[in-house]
Order: sequence, then structure tokens, then C-alpha cells
Amino acid sequence: MTLPNTPLPEPASGETSAYSRTRIFLHWLSAAVILWATFSGFGVALLDQSNPIRQWVESFNPQLTSLFIPFFVWRLWLAVKAPSPSTAKNVQARLASAAHNSIYGAVAGVLITGVLMMSHPVMLLALVPLPQFIHSKIALLELHQVHRALCAALAGLMALHLAAVVLHQVRGKSVLGRMRGTM
Repeated sequence: MTLPNTPLPEPASGETSAYSRTRIFLHWLSAAVILWATFSGFGVALLDQSNPIRQWVESFNPQLTSLFIPFFVWRLWLAVKAPSPSTAKNVQARLASAAHNSIYGAVAGVLITGVLMMSHPVMLLALVPLPQFIHSKIALLELHQVHRALCAALAGLMALHLAAVVLHQVRGKSVLGRMRGTM
């Protein structure tokens, strides 16, 4: 039996996986939450504010992303404490590292501004009250603008990330092999 935080065996391509089962699980959980929140959030912005679908998404997404915060913090902690390769070998590796760090930063910014821009207290799962932290309407509007900009930046970074995965797959370097494991 493999412990949850142990590295996976070598993928078929011969490259070793630096990712434990826990990191792989948190990666795919992050992908699901981020993609859902991005597409649903930008999608409902096209609907009238009184539309019931928009109202449901605008009620559900803060709940989902609030529940996601501890998982993101866990993922970030595992990434920070993971042994890093000595210095990045080439420009491509340094760019990939910068892109991943930018994704972590954008996600953190989206989560923080999302919590701070709540315009009323929220009951998380009808059990835990989340207070409204900021009451100034001007500050809330500014936070909303920053949140939108960070969401757009995150969407762009995710598109770049997905394009890089496709490019690597086309070139025969399966990065997906390192990110799929048996849970």
C-alpha cells in the first residue's frame, strides 16, 4: 500500500514523477473548482441579475470557493515544501516555473478578493457564518474590479497552461503521465 504523500512510480515515458498522490488529487480538485468558477462566473455575467441561474451560481460559487480555500492552502504548502530542482536548466523550465507561480498567485488573489468583497454575511453550508469584512461601498466596488481582473488573468494563465500541456503532448513529452495517478 502506498502512503498518500509518497511519489508515484515512474511513468511509462521514463520520467520520474515529483508529484505525490496527494498533490495529484489537489491538482485535479483545483482544476475542477477553478474551471467551474471561471466558466460559470463569466457565463452568468451575461445573464440578467434577476435570472434564477445567475442567482444560484452567485450563491453557490462563494460557498464552493470558500470550501476550496483550505485545500488550496494545503496544495500551496505542499508545493512550497516540495524539493525544488537545483537551478532551472533552461529558459523553458524557468518560464514554466514562473507560469506556475503566477497561477498560484492569481488563485490566491482571486480567493482573497472574493472573501473580502462579500457585500453581506454568508452562511457556509447553512452552518458556519462568514462575516462581511468590508463595509465601504467604494472599497467593495474597487475589490470587485480587482477580483474581475484577477479572474481574467487567471483564465488567461489557465489557457496558457492548457496550451502548454497540449504542446508537450504533441511533442511526445507526456506531462499528463505525471499528473494522473491511481487514487
